[in-house]
Amino acid sequence: MRRVSVSRRGFSSYFLFAILFLALADPSVVFPREDTAYIVFKKVGVSRRHAEPYTVKKGEYLFEIIRGKYNVSGGDIYEILKLVKRFNPQLKNMNVIYPGQKLLLPRKRSSDVPPPERLVPDELPDKKIEDSVLKYVVRGGDSISDIIHGLGNSYGEIYRVLGIVKRLNPKVKNFDRIYPGQTLLLPSVAHREARPPAESRDVTIPENKILPVISHIVSRMQGVVITDGSYCIPVPPSGEVKIDCSKVPVIEIPGGNTLLLDLSNRIPGDLKRIIESTWNTYRVIGVKEKEKVSSLLEKMVGATGVYTLEKINRQTKIGDTPAVRVFIDWIVSKKAETRGAGKYAFNFVAGISDVLPLPVKTYAQRNGLEIIEIMDGFGITGDEVVYQTSPVQVLDPSSGVALAKSLLRMLGNSPMEEVEVTVLNTDGLSLSMKAELLLNVGGTRVIMTSRTVSDHILTILQERGDRVVFVSEERGKREIIEDIIRAIKIPSSPGDFRFSLSQRTGKERGDISLPALRFEGDRQLYLVDYDVDKDIQELLHKEWKVTLVRY
Repeated sequence: MRRVSVSRRGFSSYFLFAILFLALADPSVVFPREDTAYIVFKKVGVSRRHAEPYTVKKGEYLFEIIRGKYNVSGGDIYEILKLVKRFNPQLKNMNVIYPGQKLLLPRKRSSDVPPPERLVPDELPDKKIEDSVLKYVVRGGDSISDIIHGLGNSYGEIYRVLGIVKRLNPKVKNFDRIYPGQTLLLPSVAHREARPPAESRDVTIPENKILPVISHIVSRMQGVVITDGSYCIPVPPSGEVKIDCSKVPVIEIPGGNTLLLDLSNRIPGDLKRIIESTWNTYRVIGVKEKEKVSSLLEKMVGATGVYTLEKINRQTKIGDTPAVRVFIDWIVSKKAETRGAGKYAFNFVAGISDVLPLPVKTYAQRNGLEIIEIMDGFGITGDEVVYQTSPVQVLDPSSGVALAKSLLRMLGNSPMEEVEVTVLNTDGLSLSMKAELLLNVGGTRVIMTSRTVSDHILTILQERGDRVVFVSEERGKREIIEDIIRAIKIPSSPGDFRFSLSQRTGKERGDISLPALRFEGDRQLYLVDYDVDKDIQELLHKEWKVTLVRY
């Protein structure tokens, strides 16, 4: 018997690894359950229930972050690691984090600051939610959906968890208008109540559609499917295998393996072993009777040797302005060590109502992700109806005055230009000023000027009920626009507006996020200071009657 010797140092490393494995698998095995709000180490107090955000920097790994942030070592690191795991259930591998990733870390309590009062379950709006509640401080750029997603919930769960968040925060009237520094109560148990990720839908397609589906996918990989003639494979020393391609199609992938697609199980097992043992670049793909197309595709992609398949079953963000999130079943991508680029998304859909709109798929492809949808009973989906282009209205940005004039005209107003405005006329004393634009709104004069106005004149005008808007070029365009719409009393609201792609089916397909200044009223006017992709613009106009205005 071979004897294996283990050094004391090696045994210690093995023992620590075993402890970490047990802790991550079942924390109660190693660490006792605690009922206090804080775990206190020699140098630091760490909250068990309150977290704060942390953005991973380049070159950092989790143990180093914990060691540096809390000044702990040894077993204390693993105790804090347990809390990090609980606060970040989305972390599948705690050894794999990346720059820019957002984590929730236990809040550190210094020795001179008493811990916050414990939240009592009966004091919560929803008694079903236990005392596992996080206090989260909103940061600049946060949206409520991104905060909820950071708890480990899929984007498909956001609306359900948002209902819990609303009950925990009854004083917050509009969650689209949260602000930096605001404190929110969040349910740390939300991820436990969330439904498990859905498995890829098993779709069935007719036998005569299987080969067209495969051919479509192979063409996206710049490969070919040979379906006629004979294909010869030499077998040393002097033999060869001749394949009838009309019965066993041959797939050639650039830089990858050659696949023999045995749709009818015609190739005997012994012959398959001879081919694959003689040539390591040939793979025989057998197809079982009534095999699901998803299973066949999974085998095919894995056999190429140059592509990998990841079953993600979640919403994926595409683009930035606007950001579009779509539900994706699979991602197929080129291996890093192989030359070239290629990334494809696969969706398995039940019917035509589940198919993503063409503008979304076009936008995704423009951002480096082609979405291929396979429909039950049909095969590869075709393009939906082409949307008609709706031109974006553009305000004149050449000057503050030009911007104000184009805004007012777009809203249906006709301001007077270069008008002499009387400021004071009494007892033979007359005082006036020049206004580049003048608009009468319900008996109130709205005076727009780019010139400097003395405080004395400004006070007189305001006492008369006039409104003065400064449109000098030193001011920002957004600031000028907001001042004008306040002066002419048009309701508006800034925000990150979401348009659900699930409105037709009720199923979670994704959404479009549009940061804008929205004018309230009959017309759906959204002012943006960036260029919106023309395909997304067409979809917004067609489905939601959105009119975009660029300034």
